[in-house]
Amino acid sequence: MPHLDHALTWARTRTLRRPRRRIGAAAASLAVAAAVVVPLAAYAADGPYTIEGDVPDTGTTEIADLSGNVKELGPLNSNTTKIGVIHNDAVPTLGLTNPNGQVDLRRAWLDTERDTASSHDWLYFAWERDANSGSGFISYEFMQNPAPAACAYDTATDTQLIDGCNPWANRRAGDFMILWDQQGNSLDLYLRTWSGTAPNLTLGAPTLLDSTVSQAAYSSDGFKGEAAVDLTATIFGGSTACKTFANTIPSTVTGNSDTADYKDTILKTTPPITNCTSTTVTTPKDSTGANIPAGGLSIGTGVVGAKDSALVSLVGGTAAPAGSVSFSLCKVDAPALCTSGGTTVGSTNLSGTAYPVTVVSPTAYVTSVGRYCWRATFSGDATNGIPTSSDSSATECFTVNPVTPTLATTAGPDINLGGTVSDSAALSGTATQPAVPVINLTGTSGAPAGGTITFKLYGPGDCTTLAYTSAGVTVSGNGTYTTPNPQFQPAAAGTYHWVAVYSGSSPNTSGTSHNTACGDTDEDVVVNTVQSSMSTAQTWVPNDSATISAPAGSGNLAGTVTFTLYSTSDCTGTALYGPVNRSVAGAASGVTVNTSNTTAVSTSGSFSWKVAYDSTNQAQEDISAKCHETSALTITNGGTVSSP
Repeated sequence: MPHLDHALTWARTRTLRRPRRRIGAAAASLAVAAAVVVPLAAYAADGPYTIEGDVPDTGTTEIADLSGNVKELGPLNSNTTKIGVIHNDAVPTLGLTNPNGQVDLRRAWLDTERDTASSHDWLYFAWERDANSGSGFISYEFMQNPAPAACAYDTATDTQLIDGCNPWANRRAGDFMILWDQQGNSLDLYLRTWSGTAPNLTLGAPTLLDSTVSQAAYSSDGFKGEAAVDLTATIFGGSTACKTFANTIPSTVTGNSDTADYKDTILKTTPPITNCTSTTVTTPKDSTGANIPAGGLSIGTGVVGAKDSALVSLVGGTAAPAGSVSFSLCKVDAPALCTSGGTTVGSTNLSGTAYPVTVVSPTAYVTSVGRYCWRATFSGDATNGIPTSSDSSATECFTVNPVTPTLATTAGPDINLGGTVSDSAALSGTATQPAVPVINLTGTSGAPAGGTITFKLYGPGDCTTLAYTSAGVTVSGNGTYTTPNPQFQPAAAGTYHWVAVYSGSSPNTSGTSHNTACGDTDEDVVVNTVQSSMSTAQTWVPNDSATISAPAGSGNLAGTVTFTLYSTSDCTGTALYGPVNRSVAGAASGVTVNTSNTTAVSTSGSFSWKVAYDSTNQAQEDISAKCHETSALTITNGGTVSSP
């Protein structure tokens, strides 16, 4: 069975009253297909409604029912299911029936509104039958308590309802029913009210409602009818105390007595009616209780607190504030609202001496950038008949924005060409990543911001030539990060410019960069060339040679020449080189032998050679050692010279 989507409330008022459409005198008798004569409406009072037989009035709630030649749930026919005692009937109270057309309801309508002219609350009810001939009683019964839990019309099967449901079991004193006696196309409406203490209840005698408090009319074809009743005057006795009727049963019955039988009933979940209306209007707040600006909140360091403020008002009634407001917070994309689900933030009890009352939710902590919407639900006050109300409108929504961190960088020292350059970046002002779940009640944050920092080097001499791009350096929250190893070695001298780029850590921390225009001199690094120096120094390596010869006919030369070098002019002192021997062999005409000294001389001075020949050819004589050669060396070096 379909669920009625909205609750009817007494306090709903119309800004503009609908114009009344009256049936003219010429239409006093209208012929219909079944020869039913429909008289003029007998009553003049219809409050905010237009009761002229045009069924239904706009804005009313339709309550559908099975009809035609089908079986539907209704009370069993027994002594314990009469109007006056059915609330005490032991289940099974219901069974499957197939009412005749004149008492078989196709559908019904229900509504309540406040007449702005009199501030009285009015009830509207209407019906449609399968037949437009025959007579019977239309009954609308209004019970303050909800139907028993076993009467879950929207979800239970017919078998389950038969086994466990007595829809009238929760009757109590103050419940009432309105009966429409249709005999002879009558427009008489009767009010009967329950008194006593359940289960010993007494149904009061019928009271005919007069033209000052009610009006009824049939449709021109006789299949439908509608009526309006001034509840403030007839039921509430002018009282301003809140009253709620949660269970409404439209039906047809056999008469106006306590022993009348039910013929057809519409067993559905109906909207509650009340002469009081609560309204809940909420305003998102920051953690301090201040209004959230239109631009939203910043995620800050990764956790931002938010509250909801609910203004609960009451139209009608004089009860002191009671009950509570429960709060839920949803993370949703536009244009969605927090109409259901979300994170339960908690509830706040109402307190005060009078309505309206403002209550504030506990703090909810948001850990992710996005759009959030509150839902506030007032529990109502069943004891005082005050209905629930809630607010999950677009004004309950606010945004949480990401932060843009600060990236301050400092280049490493200038270098000489051939060295390596470096950069460091100090990252601050990041927000932690979203926690799981993103909304919590403890202020728990997520992991530090992630992402990477990439270092780029431009130059030399401009901000367009990209010389180097580093690998991304992994970020874990605020801190100082440096270029990764191996460090870069420029290939040319000049002035270079570092640029640092942070990727951001979605969604809470935006990306940022530093020195993209190469205007920060702290990010400059100079690669220098150095001045060259040259020092010269002369060295000399003294060597000697000796040529040995003998007269012809004395045989070939054979023997040894001995060389000794001194750093003096007279072959005295310690030998600088030698003695070394060189073999002589060859024709007597002459053989030359040489020294192979490699010790260089780098200072000025005098030098002398001692040379001797030892012949092994007996025909040729030895030459004794003699200080045979001398030399003097002057060395003048040029010192050190440098590049310009």
